[in-house]
Amino acid sequence: MFNRRDFIAHTSLVAAGTLARPLSALNHLPGSPGDEIVSINFDKVVGPLPHYWEKACGSDRAIIGLREQWRKDLIRVHRETGMESVRFHGLFNDEMGVERSPGTFNFLYIDKIYDFMLDNGVRPFVELSFMPEALASSANRIFSYKGNVSPPRNGQDWYDLVKAFTGHCVKRYGIREVSGWKFEVWNEPNIDFWAGSQAQYFELYRQSVLAIKSVDKRLQVGGPSTAQLQWVPQMIQFCTDQNLPLDFASSHVYPNDPQTVLFGKDTHYSFEQVIPRGLEFVSSQIKASPRPDTPLWITEWSSQNPAFIADTIKNCIGLVESLSYWTFNNDFEELGVPTGIFNTTFGMIDQWGIARPSLHAFALLHQLGEKRLQADNGPVLATERADGSKCLLLWNLIAASDKSAIANGNPLDSGAGGNDEAGGPRTFHLKLHGLSGQKTVRVQQIDRKTGTALPAWQSMGRPASPSAEQIAQLRSAAELPAPQTRPLTPGNPTEFSVVLPPDAVVLLEFER
Repeated sequence: MFNRRDFIAHTSLVAAGTLARPLSALNHLPGSPGDEIVSINFDKVVGPLPHYWEKACGSDRAIIGLREQWRKDLIRVHRETGMESVRFHGLFNDEMGVERSPGTFNFLYIDKIYDFMLDNGVRPFVELSFMPEALASSANRIFSYKGNVSPPRNGQDWYDLVKAFTGHCVKRYGIREVSGWKFEVWNEPNIDFWAGSQAQYFELYRQSVLAIKSVDKRLQVGGPSTAQLQWVPQMIQFCTDQNLPLDFASSHVYPNDPQTVLFGKDTHYSFEQVIPRGLEFVSSQIKASPRPDTPLWITEWSSQNPAFIADTIKNCIGLVESLSYWTFNNDFEELGVPTGIFNTTFGMIDQWGIARPSLHAFALLHQLGEKRLQADNGPVLATERADGSKCLLLWNLIAASDKSAIANGNPLDSGAGGNDEAGGPRTFHLKLHGLSGQKTVRVQQIDRKTGTALPAWQSMGRPASPSAEQIAQLRSAAELPAPQTRPLTPGNPTEFSVVLPPDAVVLLEFER
């Protein structure tokens, strides 16, 4: 079982270095038995629902963007989930050929990747990493692709690289386009992605932000891009003391991160509460800082459980500017070439373009409207679309057991992966106010047998290298069936019931 945090903590590749408000949705206990009555008022708008989870998603590293399967997967993810930008490591890795000697730049591969992304409606979310060997102060490297994580020997050389790269992007794509990008300095400098100290990272940020803003002050720069929600108040204080811009704060959180690190004390939040509680905690730190209006971007989190994804999205509304899922596909090589299909690493889409339930979860979330409607607390999001039609999402989240509390990419360690977790089906009796005259509802559902290729793969004997015929069968098995149309009983409220298996998610659409 691959746990990225444990790997990073033990890798030999690198040598170093009070909540603001209650979460009402979390009062619902995932997996509780019995029927539930949920009332929804389609005539009552309670506020906006910005699709903050669609602003960005992650990918392995830059060079992967030259591969055919990555490009096919990018197009599909953008089309079905609405993801707006993609962030990846290793933009300045030597394999990208950016700087073989100080002051000599080559942005050919970056151009090819960014051109393709922009041609297909996806913006770069620029992560400035890792250190070109020509600039590196040591041979500290990480992962199979040997990204150099040392500070620069000479800060001026780093400044020159960042300025040349930024100026090149503005010249190639125009300031109107590039001013909509985010520039994030490095990745997880508080753990083994950085062989320097906190002070050395802050100096790297200083050089970076000055270089970028020297090209155009409208460009957006942020950090510290830390693991486990660390260094955010220190980052804000540093930028305040040095009179430096900080257009956004960024960090990462996974629900299996150590709570003593996240919260500074030995707390015992459930697996399902860790991310929203953590975001409340760091948001309170920002509000207490000298720059209380600094936007917070979470640029890594993950799960393969569609119900967990939906639950987390709901419980983080209003706490963060963006929640960037890690990663959109399974071209992921931190530990080397993936071992085959349904390997234990990240991705909404598996090898050979086979969809995972996480892709379908984000596709259903994408179909929600941008006005939030009144509904009872619990596992439901009711919305109104721009055309006036109504839709809602329901889910049956089963609380994670110790054996499945892994928040990384393994589809076999997630509810939708078919683990025999505790918990059973739940029947939701919906009382739908404001649907007079509506006769039908469209129903589309993800569960452990629907929207996943795992049962078909298991019936094949779990082949690590399936044949071309098997791949075609698995691709087909992974797709969601077309929505079913079901009748509604007349009346106000209209009543409708749905039974959800464990960790299932269902979208109900009420056409105008």
